[in-house]
Amino acid sequence: MSVVFITGGCANTGLATAKLFASKGWDVAVSSRDSESSLATTEMLKKEYGVNAKSYTLELGDTDSIFAAFKQVEADFGRLDCFVANAAHLGIGMGTFSTDVEDFDAVMEANARGSFFCCQQAAEIMRRQKEGGAIVTIGSIQANGCVRDRVPYAMSKAAMAAMVRCLAYELGEYNIRVNNIVAGAIHSVRWDDMTEEAKAVRRSRYPLGHEAAEMDIANAVFYLGTDLSNSTTGIDLLIDSGISTCILPYSKAEN
Repeated sequence: MSVVFITGGCANTGLATAKLFASKGWDVAVSSRDSESSLATTEMLKKEYGVNAKSYTLELGDTDSIFAAFKQVEADFGRLDCFVANAAHLGIGMGTFSTDVEDFDAVMEANARGSFFCCQQAAEIMRRQKEGGAIVTIGSIQANGCVRDRVPYAMSKAAMAAMVRCLAYELGEYNIRVNNIVAGAIHSVRWDDMTEEAKAVRRSRYPLGHEAAEMDIANAVFYLGTDLSNSTTGIDLLIDSGISTCILPYSKAEN
């Protein structure tokens, strides 16, 4: 039985990804800072999909928490075939002048430092089992472009993209593939709080006219996390409804 471990796997994109892997017969490990949420998620996965599912408390800013979680995953499942670095500190409202040292460190420790040590521990398990595996990180178009008040977040996602290339290079000899999904806007619970007018304004900025659905990201994770992409490593897979193609603000043709 194949095993996937998804950080932040109890809501939004992480939950969609957990459900997709479970629907394909994979055993699923999920982590969250909220133990009640993670337990509820695993019970749902076991009931609806008939797979083995377990939850773990993992705090990206705490390396002891990371090491303990991966040790327990290996003890519980005996293997790890795919790791998905999905959890992140969003770093909202942190601009050039509004970011203090504590805020900056919190974002970088979670997204850069924490993601590295998660990937390191996943790779250690995969190397020991001598069957290879796949690591998928959830990056952002903000690694390559800017919005206001997200400076540390953008820096952390750029660091993640560089990390993926380095890990792909070093882990290829163990048949461990490492790839990065470069995500644009994704529909999440935060969108549910917007007015219809606000949603329409945001969607008008994308050539495709809509944000990515959670399943769009989940499908991409499944592709990169399984043998469907057996010869793919070190890439950035862009899922952004076309916004990265725009030099100037997107506008439709006048008919």
